[in-house]
Amino acid sequence: GRVLHWPIVSRSALQDGLYRYDAIARLQDTQIAANSGTAPPGGIGSYIRLGPLGTALLPTAKPRVLLIDELDKSDIDLPNDLLNVMEEGEYGIPELERLAEREPQVDVLTDDGAKVTVGEGRVRCRAFPFVILTSNGERDFPAPLLRRCIHLELDRPDHQRLSTVVLFI
Repeated sequence: GRVLHWPIVSRSALQDGLYRYDAIARLQDTQIAANSGTAPPGGIGSYIRLGPLGTALLPTAKPRVLLIDELDKSDIDLPNDLLNVMEEGEYGIPELERLAEREPQVDVLTDDGAKVTVGEGRVRCRAFPFVILTSNGERDFPAPLLRRCIHLELDRPDHQRLSTVVLFI
């Protein structure tokens, strides 16, 4: 698949990268159906969309590539939260885990817009994704995260290098 891109902002939290559940849209659709006398909307899966990290951790034959852009802009907890999920290679979706006995298999949308089936409310990767983290160096990261990364520091390009990049694009 395409390279998955998660641009980080100061409000970014781990769940933003894993999935989003639109409970308000589900409630509105249910109320509209009740008031109009029509059938209730589709299942809960219609209101869950996996984020870039959540999609990267799907059990695919080949690993996905995930760019987490400008991690240094994040909330202070995100790097540690990210480390835990990346070490485990799995995560749960509590909204689906609560329904696992009634609906063990739920179709949800991925960051790519495709539908995938999540079993028992958990996603577990087969092949760990290749993750690229970028930082502007505005803050330090936890030592455990840094120990698990290969560091590449890029110098500011000179005029010749910059013109080569611009011509390439």
